Amino acid sequence: MYLSRVIKMVFLLSLLALLVPASLARGQTMGTAVIRSSSPGLSDQMVVNLVDVSILGTDEVYEGWLVSDDGSESLSIGVMAVDADGAVSHTYTNADGLNLVSKYDTFKITVEPVPDTDTGPSTHTVYSDTIPAAGMMYIRHLLHGCECFGLADDAGITVKLWQQADIAHQQAALGVDAATLSAIQTYAHTVINVIEGSDGTNYDASAGDPGDGHGVLSHAADTKDHVGKASAAVPTDSTIVKYSSNASDSSDNVVTWSGEARNHALDAISATSITVAKAYMTNANTLMARSRDGYDADRDGTIESITGEGGAIQVHVAAQDMATYHPSTFVPAPTPAPTPEPTPEPAAAPETGGISLTTYAWAALASSFFLIIGGSYLLRRRSTN
Repeated sequence: MYLSRVIKMVFLLSLLALLVPASLARGQTMGTAVIRSSSPGLSDQMVVNLVDVSILGTDEVYEGWLVSDDGSESLSIGVMAVDADGAVSHTYTNADGLNLVSKYDTFKITVEPVPDTDTGPSTHTVYSDTIPAAGMMYIRHLLHGCECFGLADDAGITVKLWQQADIAHQQAALGVDAATLSAIQTYAHTVINVIEGSDGTNYDASAGDPGDGHGVLSHAADTKDHVGKASAAVPTDSTIVKYSSNASDSSDNVVTWSGEARNHALDAISATSITVAKAYMTNANTLMARSRDGYDADRDGTIESITGEGGAIQVHVAAQDMATYHPSTFVPAPTPAPTPEPTPEPAAAPETGGISLTTYAWAALASSFFLIIGGSYLLRRRSTN
């Protein structure tokens, strides 16, 4: 009876030893640091959300940094507070509206002293992640600009896509409000010009073109081309591949809705009455609103970057998501070496406070295996007896 109770106790202890250190041994910070915009198209914000972050003492703080491609420049995104549960929720907005994708490809978090007289990052980096250069090249084309398509390098492709969709929507709205058939049809022409661009089959320069001449459809095609190249350049990067798909799906939506809006504008041009022309322009206006802002097709309160929902703004956000930084294993601050005592001290009971949770976790994990082995031995011995 006694041996049976011992065996049960051994296995109970081994189970507890396995369960207790499991979460401690992992010791990982989880979350994201992602580029966002204070206004459409700027990409001037960094939003950081982390959990399970170790809480520092009062003489240290965490500070976030964006680091340039060559490592020569570091931009502080500020000191990041950690709440009592170990969570970080921090938003940085560049005061000058700097596009944070323009020259930074690395995000890191350092531990800084309090007070801190150095304006640069310390050497104690607890987390760092870099967007692969092959993928970042295309992400920059999408969000910041590129010398391509014969256009000025003043904005990214997804920014231009949103801007042109917005202009076409405005022109359609003016057509809806116009008082004469001639005015309605003029706005219908400008809507077509902005959607198709100067190379479009239905382009009519005589009606005027408030767009950039490249057209919504062409910017959507350029977006799809670049997100495809980004995912092909780094096929093992799950973040870039995932959000490239989201951007591509939303680009397809823009093409579909803008194409339908163009067709309604053509019908408005052919209409012989104000009532009919306005009805077609109302449809074009609705479709361009979807092209710009997306459409909550499933009525769940959220417009996702998926087929049938995402518009130009969701394309832009998905491109920003492609540049998401992900925390990896958190590296705790190094424990300083103890100061040697000048004279030997009497032996004392060891203090438990100096053992880190991670050390305890691995020790407990090892102990559990010895307990299991011991329990198995006792069980076999009992069965043979």
